[in-house]
Amino acid sequence: MVYNLTKGKSKDLIKGGEFKMRKKVSLLLVLALILSMLVIGCGEAEAPADDEEDVAVDAGEDVAELSKVGLVVAGGLGDRSFYDSANEGVEKAKEDLGIEIKVYECRNDPSLYTDQLVQASEYAPIVAVVGHEFYDVVQEIAEEFPDVYYIYVDNEIEGIDNLITISYAENEGSFLAGALAAMLTEEDSIGMVGGKDMPVIRNFEVGYRAGAEYINPDIKIETIFAEDFEDPAKGKEGATALYSGGADIVFQVAGKTGEGVFEAAKEMGKYAIGVDTDQRYINPDVIVASMVKKVGQSIYDTIINIQNDEIEPGKVVYYGLEQGGVGMGYGTEDMKQFVTDEMKAKLDEIEEKILNGEIEVPAAK
Repeated sequence: MVYNLTKGKSKDLIKGGEFKMRKKVSLLLVLALILSMLVIGCGEAEAPADDEEDVAVDAGEDVAELSKVGLVVAGGLGDRSFYDSANEGVEKAKEDLGIEIKVYECRNDPSLYTDQLVQASEYAPIVAVVGHEFYDVVQEIAEEFPDVYYIYVDNEIEGIDNLITISYAENEGSFLAGALAAMLTEEDSIGMVGGKDMPVIRNFEVGYRAGAEYINPDIKIETIFAEDFEDPAKGKEGATALYSGGADIVFQVAGKTGEGVFEAAKEMGKYAIGVDTDQRYINPDVIVASMVKKVGQSIYDTIINIQNDEIEPGKVVYYGLEQGGVGMGYGTEDMKQFVTDEMKAKLDEIEEKILNGEIEVPAAK
């Protein structure tokens, strides 16, 4: 804004005052010119201070940029198992850390895998990826978006700096589930319904079998693969076949498909073991316990580690009994309890033996 300093004053006053003012202004201009030359001459010496200020601003921007997380799932939320567990992890980050989140569901449509992953990468600097279906896609996208951190659960991939894979010792947790099933069965016959015949599901199966045989070497164990993680009808069909064949407890490792196992158990008066989350709340009358695989907790932990710059680029992060990544869930105290204190004590003893190396749990991945 420009002000008119002469408005409303007499001509004499203007002339006398203007001359003095011009002298002062001239002097100030000369001093300003000298000062500017000195500043220019010293510019190189002052540069580091400017650089430090820029670094501080950039660092602040980096922290701000890490406040968004995208979650991409191959299927959809609502499975009350694997995908929902992952979502609990980002929801916890939202609540505890003030992080903004957005979920991208692919609904098992292969044509959406790349598109949804790209959209998540454009939205957030941290992207959690859930589903074996992304194995090839996530590696390609990670190289296209080198400034985005990818948390890919249930796989082991090394060598891509911005790709953090998380592998779980499902076999260790399933060893406990198998031991429990062997203690609870009245028919010395148990079963398992797996989503698909693949390494990670086989890892559950070998642990479950080994745990049951640890308690009873002569126990009968049968596994059926539904070849689907999203179809409760197939889960029910598989469980019905196992129950009809003599099993009185079936371990479901099939995501949403596993809900059919619970339906079959209810209709046939049998029992089931849940997976991934503590699923007893779904039907506490037939679900005796759950093998909890803490996918959500591992995602939450990794988000914090990324923010704190405490990750090893391109490395696999492992979650087993030692890290509290797997274990057993028995529901809440108000639920009917099938597992006695003596059984829990036995499972604690087995867990300790696994941790100290007395029991070596077989693996399938």
